[in-house]
Parts: sequence; structure tokens; C-alpha cells
Amino acid sequence: MGKGHNILMIDLRLPSYDITEGPKLYDIYAAYKFCSYLSERLIERHLIRKSLVLARNEKERAEIGRAIKAKGENMQSEASEENSIGASDGTDVNDFRRKLMSSWDSISEEYGDRSTGDEVNMDVSGGTLFSVKNINFKSHRLWSMVADEEFSSGPDMFEQVIAAADKHARLVADGQSTEPEDAIILLSPYDIVDVVAVRRILARYGQTRTIVIVNSRMENIPRELDSAVLVYGIMPLIARSRNFDSSIDEDGNEAGPKVVVIKRFPQKWGVFLDVNDEGFVDVTGNAPSGAEGSKTFPPIKWIVGRVQEHIQKLSR
Repeated sequence: MGKGHNILMIDLRLPSYDITEGPKLYDIYAAYKFCSYLSERLIERHLIRKSLVLARNEKERAEIGRAIKAKGENMQSEASEENSIGASDGTDVNDFRRKLMSSWDSISEEYGDRSTGDEVNMDVSGGTLFSVKNINFKSHRLWSMVADEEFSSGPDMFEQVIAAADKHARLVADGQSTEPEDAIILLSPYDIVDVVAVRRILARYGQTRTIVIVNSRMENIPRELDSAVLVYGIMPLIARSRNFDSSIDEDGNEAGPKVVVIKRFPQKWGVFLDVNDEGFVDVTGNAPSGAEGSKTFPPIKWIVGRVQEHIQKLSR
């Protein structure tokens, strides 16, 4: 990608896209659809040819597969024109916007700070490409980092995960009816197995291929991601004072000024505020210290300060 940035990160702080929110809120199919849409847009911009979307494991890949099948999505071979790039009707974008508007978290104004790569040659020719072990769209192929491999809890676990990642997380270099895969999209890496698998994938492909990590929740960012760039981040919030008595508006949503914290590379972090449902205004001001190049969101204390300052100006 441009300016030598080939390891990218995206962080969507919406409950339905966040694996740490648990199964009642986390919608793995919605998170996957974002990856699918992302792959289509990257191809449309001629940045990649085809991506490999990697779920954490076979259980999650299979869950996505069942959702795809239940929704009757059309998975066809490269030769099909029915699944052409750019044919999106905007459904994915509209769904994302709906989830954004329904995902406002609350913040209090007293809140303080808290290798060159080995590819596999594989022929995936045929008609409709759907099976238990193969989900292949024109824009991407869905697989998992470690499939259904089992790992010990002892010191052998690291070598076992590395072997599993070497076996399963591999790009398809060519085939009779598919574009070569030249990008990897990793969906919601989270636990220690994911960390080891991600490090192995980065060691294999990090210097030669585009890698996008969507919604990483790894507790400690591995050193292989030192050069990664957070290219998009978004977090919706509700602002309220210390003594604010939470209320519900006529649409059933929590009342209060709405805040969106957003980053769109190469722009800096921005804070946008909608006080009375009259539209968002930019209240960013000066960026917080150390925010440039950071892979995490700005401190809540700084966000609260930007909101407070603007509301105080309105009350004068």
C-alpha cells in the first residue's frame, strides 16, 4: 500500500463488532460482512486482487458459514459476473450505520484516564463454491487461522499453534478459476492462541503482503505490529454529567449529547459532538499528546475535555 504501509489496523468500537462483548452482543456475521465489504473496496481501488479472510478458528468460521448459507448469499466462481466488484447496493454500509446509531456507550464527565511468504497452489474451480471446508467469493476466501486443531496448555502449545498457522493460514497463489490471493484480513484476534498465530502470519507475510487486522482485542500488541498503522477507528459515546439522570428518548435510545470519536488515515483523531440532534460539529481542537501514530483510541479524559469545553461555550 501507499507509503510502505502494508500492515493496517481497523478498530470498530461497536458492541456488535466487538468480540469482548460476549455472544449476546457480538455479531460475528456482521463483523465478517465488514471484512467482506472491505475486501471489495480494496479491490475496487486496485490495492489488492483478492483477500484471505481469516476467522480465529474453525468454530467461528463454521458459524459464519452457517449464517451465509442461511441468508442465501451467492458464492460463485471467478468466472461468474453476477458477483462482480462494485455491485453492492449499499446494504452493508447502511447496516453499519444502523449499528452505529444503536451502539452509543455512555461516558461520564467525571471519568478519568484509564519471511517472504509461502503460498499454496490450489485449484478451486467449479460452480457454486460452498461446502463445509470451502467458502469462496470473488473478492475473498473465508478460512481460519488454526482450523479445528487442538492445543495443549503447556509449553508445547506455541509450537503447535505455529504448525497449525503454517498449515491453514496460507495464501492461494494461483488456480484455474480464481485470482491469486495477495492480502490477508484477520478478524478479531483475541486470546493467546490468536496472538501466536498472528505473530506467525506476520512473520511469514508481513514484509510482502497486505495484512489488515480488524478489531484486534489482543491484550498486548506483539512487536511484529510495531510498524502497523491504525487507518480507521470509530467509537460512539453518550456524554452526561456527574449528576445526569439517565433517560430514554421517544425512540427508546438513551438521551444525551452524542459523541463520535473517529480516525480516518491520514487524518488525526477527531471528536464530533451532536448536542440536540441538530447534527455533528467538530470539537477536536488540539490532538492529545502521543496520539499521532498510536494504535489505540485517545484517552477518555481528553475526549471528555473536548466535549465539556464545547458545551460550556454553548451555555454562555
